[in-house]
Amino acid sequence: MPTESVRNAFNKTSKNFNLRKFSVSKDGSSAQSPTQQTTAFLLSLGYSNAVSKGIIDALIQNGIPHSSLLGMVKGLAGRYEVGEDAGLETLAASVKKELETMQGKEQLKVWFLPSTGWSSEGEDDDGFGIPTIHSMDRAFPVQVHEGTNLADIARFGTSENCDVLREYLECACNGIMACSTCHVVVHPEWFDSTKPSDEVSASGVDQSKIGTPTEAEQDMLDLAFEPQSTSRLGCQITLTKALDGLVILLPEGSNNLMDDIPFDG
Repeated sequence: MPTESVRNAFNKTSKNFNLRKFSVSKDGSSAQSPTQQTTAFLLSLGYSNAVSKGIIDALIQNGIPHSSLLGMVKGLAGRYEVGEDAGLETLAASVKKELETMQGKEQLKVWFLPSTGWSSEGEDDDGFGIPTIHSMDRAFPVQVHEGTNLADIARFGTSENCDVLREYLECACNGIMACSTCHVVVHPEWFDSTKPSDEVSASGVDQSKIGTPTEAEQDMLDLAFEPQSTSRLGCQITLTKALDGLVILLPEGSNNLMDDIPFDG
C-alpha cells in the first residue's frame, strides 16, 4: 500500500488534471488488461517492473479506475519525447524512494562545495581547467540512498540541503543527457582519469573513483559553463556504497541551451 509520501506526490501531480479526459475508450480494446497496458507503457519509458507496479498501485489507491490507468499515466508523462514531464517523474521518484527504504538500501552522504570554495587553476593537455580546492568551509552535505544519480538528488531529493542544491543544479532536460545544466566537477581525489565511466561501474572493478565521461556525455560537457578536467554530468553519476563521502564541486554558473530551442506549443 502506498505510504503518505507517495499519496502526497500523487495529489501534487494530479490536482491540475481533469481525470475524465484521460479515461480510456472501450472501442478497439486489446486482449491486454488496462493494468498490463499501463505496465507496458511504463516499461517503455524505462521504469522498472517494481516502480511501474508502485505507480499503478498508487493510482488505484487514490481512486483511479482500472479503465483510466493508461490514460492517466500518459497524461502524467506529458511530452516525454522531448523531456517535458507533467508529474509522472515526481510520482515515480516517490515510489522509488519508498522501495529503496523497504529494500534496506544504505544512506550515503555527498558533500557539495559551491564555487566560493574552489577555483580553476591552469589547464590540462586538452585545454580544460584544473580544479583546485581552497576551503571546505562552505561545503554542505546531502543524504541520499545508494543507486540515486546526482541530478535526481537535486530534482527529487527531500532530505536536508536538497533545496540548497536545487539552487545550483537546474537539470533542464529532465535527465536525458540533452543539456549541460547538471554539470558538476568531481573533486580530483575522487576522480580516475585513466578509466572510462563504463569500466568504473562494471562488476568487479574498483568503484571508489568516478571515471571519465563517455563520448556522448563529453559532447554535452563541451557546451557546459567552464568545463574542468574532472567535469561530469550529474545525471550520469550513480552513487554506490564505495562513493559514500564523495565531494562534488559546483560550478559558478550554467549554460542552458534548452532556452534557445523553439518548441512548438
